[in-house]
Amino acid sequence: MSQWPGRSKYTKTTFGGLSRSRLMSRIRSKQNATTELKLLSLLRVKRLQGWRRNFPLLGNPDFVFPKSKLAVFVDGCFWHGHDCGRNLKPKRNASLWRRKFSLNRWRDASIRRTLRSKGWQVIRIWECVLARRPGSCVRRIQRALV
Repeated sequence: MSQWPGRSKYTKTTFGGLSRSRLMSRIRSKQNATTELKLLSLLRVKRLQGWRRNFPLLGNPDFVFPKSKLAVFVDGCFWHGHDCGRNLKPKRNASLWRRKFSLNRWRDASIRRTLRSKGWQVIRIWECVLARRPGSCVRRIQRALV
């Protein structure tokens, strides 16, 4: 953690007085309620079948439809640097965060290119779009499966 200035591991945050380390450890990359679990419930309500989770595929997609060769990624706006207006840009260590978001976007694009070159369809759904228009997200998946 040498990239972070000062004693950021121990510095208290405004979130209930948690240290930065404890706060960040509570953020889960899997089973996030605003992204992955929300789409999971929508897929079940629409009775879409054939999807798998934790499927061994490059980039660890959130949902994979193996027969249709469709990979669905549900991305959080903050971590993937989505410019949606509701996304807050960190003011402290701004250059470090810009670099992190840039590398995340580069990795996402690289994974998309690689999967497409292997014959997979790739859908990325943003957290903000899933919150505002959940039906359109499910329709995108339905259209890709046809």
